[in-house]
Amino acid sequence: MNAFIFFTATLLSALLAFAHGEDKPGPHGGHIKMPANFHTEVIADKDGSFHIYLLDMQFKNPTVKSSEIKAYVLSGKKKTTLKCSVMGEKHFHCKSSKAVKSASSLVIKAKREGTWASMDAKYNLPLKEFQQATSDLPTDKKADIHSSH
Repeated sequence: MNAFIFFTATLLSALLAFAHGEDKPGPHGGHIKMPANFHTEVIADKDGSFHIYLLDMQFKNPTVKSSEIKAYVLSGKKKTTLKCSVMGEKHFHCKSSKAVKSASSLVIKAKREGTWASMDAKYNLPLKEFQQATSDLPTDKKADIHSSH
């Protein structure tokens, strides 16, 4: 009986995650989590930094207005805080002041338009590749990611 309940709960959790878009790329080609009544979308840069979008419930309207990101990466038991700042007009760019090797996860505490998420968004690293590559995104979406470097 306990095994059945565990299996059912695990299956439902996975289905709910996929229902919120965590199984496919977000509008900017990144990975999606839903820590509150909004979504976070993360894109990893080759230099070890991260681009983070705060999206509404429909995966739209990225904003930095009255918003904030606090993020860190875990490497084993070592926690490295990332410095996050607004990049362009629609997203945050988070990076470490020192080199981080073999981080196992990225943890984000986000506030979107004045509302703090009720839980952290945790991304396992490295981020997996999607079946649909970023190169399949419209040109305007790819330009959005790196327009303010």
